Amino acid sequence: MIYGSDKRKDITIKILKDICGISFDKLVRYPNGYCHSVYYVKAGNNEYVIRITGRDNEIYYSGSLKWLSELYNIGIPVPEVLRHGQYEDVFFTLISFMKGNDLGDIYNTLTDYEKRNIVKSLSAIQRKISSLPAGELYGYSADECLYKTWIDFLNSQIDRARKRIQQNGIWDADLCDTVTVKMGILKEYFMNVKLITFLGDITTKNVLVYKGGLSGIVDVDEICYGDSLAVIGLTNMALLKMEADTNYIDYWLDEMFANETERKAVIFYTLLFCADFMGEQGMRFDNGNNVPVNKNTIELLNTIYIRLCGML
Repeated sequence: MIYGSDKRKDITIKILKDICGISFDKLVRYPNGYCHSVYYVKAGNNEYVIRITGRDNEIYYSGSLKWLSELYNIGIPVPEVLRHGQYEDVFFTLISFMKGNDLGDIYNTLTDYEKRNIVKSLSAIQRKISSLPAGELYGYSADECLYKTWIDFLNSQIDRARKRIQQNGIWDADLCDTVTVKMGILKEYFMNVKLITFLGDITTKNVLVYKGGLSGIVDVDEICYGDSLAVIGLTNMALLKMEADTNYIDYWLDEMFANETERKAVIFYTLLFCADFMGEQGMRFDNGNNVPVNKNTIELLNTIYIRLCGML
């Protein structure tokens, strides 16, 4: 399917032909992603992916160049950057194509054995990335500012969810007050979080699975410094929103030998990201990948939020 109404399609074609010298047979836009317009490109026997990024998201374009290079060099299975630059008012990155589907797209077809193996691969990747220097501040590398403590970072995430909820007007933003209260239950744990470098967005997306095993990590625009359990909470929330089983989360926590407090922290992170998902309902993005308001999704998020609050 080619997105004929995509405003960036014409400029993508120009970049491929005029700058990259690629005469393609097929150009298909991936429907996911909020910062970039991403296309699959087939040219004869060759396959590529090209990402188009607007000026407002230049930091993610720069971040992807930095981190794809660094991770590629230490043996993480990420795409290779083949060409990059600026064309008119956008930035482009041409990268190698990696076989596989997003984990979330095929999760329900995987066996428990395959889920365990994917978790083992991800855990090994996170351990390797944890060897990279983390500096002295917490948070996502692409954010406008980093934070002195992990709790400061968590508060910033709650504030972001609150602002989005207020803007979109579907929920009462006071629900974020409850998230803050629940965070206080684990205050001692969060105060002692060490600065660890990790990938913060390897969830049901950005993790490619091919023939039942992990084949690659994509869409690496930034790195995170802090508690790597946060990404498990985000993944848990994504699975709950899919109404899928969460065995994968259990396997991941088992692989990390997580204790009772750490498992409780994952529940909190899941609640935090539930509020974040609530804030995304109705959001509009420059690349056209907007989040529609769906009654069933609203009811589901309400149910998940209430259940998680009761678990803390």
